[in-house]
Amino acid sequence: MVKTAVLGSNEFVVGFQLAGIKNTIEVSDNPLQDINNLKNNKETGIVIIEENIMENLDKHQRIEIEDSVDPVFIPVSTKVEQDSLKRLIKKSIGVDLWK
Repeated sequence: MVKTAVLGSNEFVVGFQLAGIKNTIEVSDNPLQDINNLKNNKETGIVIIEENIMENLDKHQRIEIEDSVDPVFIPVSTKVEQDSLKRLIKKSIGVDLWK
């Protein structure tokens, strides 16, 4: 069975814990190591990641994570932006609905 994991700050992961997701990881001083640990875990299929973590990575690392299929990384922001939602929908279904 494929499991869902959450990676983010303490404030970010608490909400997911309350929703019943047990595999929540508070980001450490080395977020890339946290990401690699999740990528190497074969039971994890979906990783909900705080968008701030993605923004702090260099462009190459960010692209590698966005293109990952197993597991799929879903960046979630605490702020509402139409562009990030648009990008996520296009990645998910392969079609830009706003064109």
